[in-house]
Amino acid sequence: MWTVTWSVWVLLVFCSVFGERQRRPVYSCGGNMTGTSGLIGSQGYPGVYPPNTKCVWRITVPQGKVVSLTFRSLDLESDGLCRYDYVDVYDGFIKSQRLGRFCGAARPRALISNHNRMQVVMVSDANTAGSGFLAGYAAVQPNARGERYCGGLLDKPSGSFMTPNWPDRDYPPGVTCSWHIVAPEHQVIELMFEKFDVERDNYCRYDHMVVYNGVEPSDASRIGKFCGDSPPAPIFSKGSHLFIQFISDLSLTADGFICHYKFKPKNSTITGSPVPITAPAPTSAHPVALTYSESLCKQKCKRSGTIESHYCLSNFVLTGTLVSAAMREHSVLATFSIANLYKEGTLSIQQAGKSMSTKVIILCKKCPLVRRGLNYIVMGHVDEQGYGVVSPHSFVIAFKTNKQREAVLSNVRC
Repeated sequence: MWTVTWSVWVLLVFCSVFGERQRRPVYSCGGNMTGTSGLIGSQGYPGVYPPNTKCVWRITVPQGKVVSLTFRSLDLESDGLCRYDYVDVYDGFIKSQRLGRFCGAARPRALISNHNRMQVVMVSDANTAGSGFLAGYAAVQPNARGERYCGGLLDKPSGSFMTPNWPDRDYPPGVTCSWHIVAPEHQVIELMFEKFDVERDNYCRYDHMVVYNGVEPSDASRIGKFCGDSPPAPIFSKGSHLFIQFISDLSLTADGFICHYKFKPKNSTITGSPVPITAPAPTSAHPVALTYSESLCKQKCKRSGTIESHYCLSNFVLTGTLVSAAMREHSVLATFSIANLYKEGTLSIQQAGKSMSTKVIILCKKCPLVRRGLNYIVMGHVDEQGYGVVSPHSFVIAFKTNKQREAVLSNVRC
């Protein structure tokens, strides 16, 4: 009796183990995944993944939902810049934005797509080291709450956001984070950077942070592009939405940043100053021209008035060096490196470290005439895109090292 019972027990255990092995999912190299949830894993997981492979998974969830991807296990060859074996996650399929690149054993929080598609790519080189990855995907509502790798919707009256890994270590390479801050109607948003350290480049071509007015990125709504180790000055939205995007490339990284935000009444002041957030358009003896016209440019190129009178009638006043000038039919798109900014209004300023620049449209290419490399006082108005606009009636004058003129600008009171 005992012998029979023992044999039956052994048989049951064997069948149970064999059945579990039979039911264990077999993970292949890539595939098209659909539905509201599922699992993907590296080829042969949990066995060691093969060398010299590239596997692509394309995940599609129902329309109206977005994809949430959570790594349950991550074990790839470790490297600070993930140059050898890695997993890339993209916000969509073809030519889409990379959400992050991952290797080693540190699992990120959930990655969220902006639409109903996500692409996961795993690459291994000739040398392998690890069991690969296992991740679960699920269809969730856009802007769903919950811990995520980076980015997300921020709609509380105040809060903070920061780069991944802050403050323990440098932000990772190959990552894109997007924060959308939404204030109640008739309120604006103030951003204040406590710490800021992003790979330095004169034109912020590599790692950078960009701030936009509104709900999505566009050149017309861009407030500024930032990098280097100098925190940007406080930033104020024009309306109740701000969109912030941080991008790192696949080379150098740095500490990153932490930023605090808060909602303010629309007519509140900037840092206690009585100057309104959006400066009112001044009245002028001449009609303010913000677009080219043939009749405007036929007028005699003659400036009248004084520094003081033009100062009070202008939206923006700056001194700076002309670094580039591009012809645009009858006008010129000029870029000035800013030395001093006396009136800003709604002028769009780009900052790279401690250097600031802005774009100014000179409506009539022959009036005023400007040359690259020279220093200028520039006064003018601002169009809806945040570009400075200079017409024949605007005050633009070249100078070398006239400290007296700088002193006059600093002491003007309107």
